[in-house]
Amino acid sequence: MDFNYSDMQQMLLDSAGKLIADTYTLEDIRHQRTIANGLNEKNWAQFAELGWLALPIPEDAGGLGCGLEDVVVLSTALGRGLAVEPYVSTVVVGGHIVGALADEDARNALLGQVATGAARIALAHGEPGERFGDGGARSTQAVPSGNGFALTGRKMLVLDAPSATHIIVSATLDDGSMGLFLAPRDASGISDESYALVDGAAASDLFLDGVQVDAGALIASGSAAETLLSEASDRAAIALMAQAVGAMEGCNDVSAEYIKERKQFGQPIGKFQALQHIMADMFVSTHQARSMVYYALAHLDASPEDRQAAVSAAKVLVGTAAQLVSRSGIQLHGGYGVTDEYIVSHYYRRLLALEKLFGDIDHHVRRLAVHMFDRADA
Repeated sequence: MDFNYSDMQQMLLDSAGKLIADTYTLEDIRHQRTIANGLNEKNWAQFAELGWLALPIPEDAGGLGCGLEDVVVLSTALGRGLAVEPYVSTVVVGGHIVGALADEDARNALLGQVATGAARIALAHGEPGERFGDGGARSTQAVPSGNGFALTGRKMLVLDAPSATHIIVSATLDDGSMGLFLAPRDASGISDESYALVDGAAASDLFLDGVQVDAGALIASGSAAETLLSEASDRAAIALMAQAVGAMEGCNDVSAEYIKERKQFGQPIGKFQALQHIMADMFVSTHQARSMVYYALAHLDASPEDRQAAVSAAKVLVGTAAQLVSRSGIQLHGGYGVTDEYIVSHYYRRLLALEKLFGDIDHHVRRLAVHMFDRADA
């Protein structure tokens, strides 16, 4: 794996850095929490204009046909800027799953709308009574109805659903297997309870009451659906871990600047060795986290078992590093660190949320342990 940026990746990073510096100021970040559906439409339009939404979309659907490594480069910059736009939900998860649609015209039409920013997609998979369900049978049912299916059930914490135009719903079919369905967000029979998350993003609990979809809305079923969902979830986890690395780097930068400026006993507090040790730990943890993102990315095309193990190992280390860096950043700022007027508190909130998405530390420790014991028994 080449760790040097290509010319295109360097251009991507430069354009992202400029937009982040101009658009994601502290006031902009604080304003984000006032947006009911969590989507800053001006920023989303800029994402589309710069080609970011088209990055991993296939060229025959109007995209750029780039790989996840390019998405990771961009995601690091988005993490530094504390961007909470539905990029991963729509482009990484939605783009990957919709790419499996059997109807090529429908597939290319929707992916083309994703690339232009006209369509946004949310994955409705989690349900009451479970914690980070990876797959398997769902309580939500897909019952044959007319020329299609009727979807009935409840989905919890559907990330970015308030701003979505389409949702991907996991449901149990008549034969007990899982199916993935594409439905318009405003379809008859869908109601919701939407709410803001701690980092300014938005989510919904969705209630599906006989939502009618045609037969072509079934993207995949059985083992194909399980595989597709697993791939999309791991790709999302990698992209979000890259955002966490960017946020950690941002937290390190603002903390370093603060301890250079804040004076106590007649000198900057950054001269105190105890605080230098804290900054050193933050720096090392951030670089370890970046290395683990690369490790997971390098295993993207490995066997499903090895890919999942690599992603889980990375999630554990990146999540642990995020906790250390964000908490240490607050400690270095003292009481100011928990106030809304200091950006370090926003880094803390974002890193707290990122650790929970697509499985927290405990979930991935268990998943990694299962992989290790299964390999030992083989």
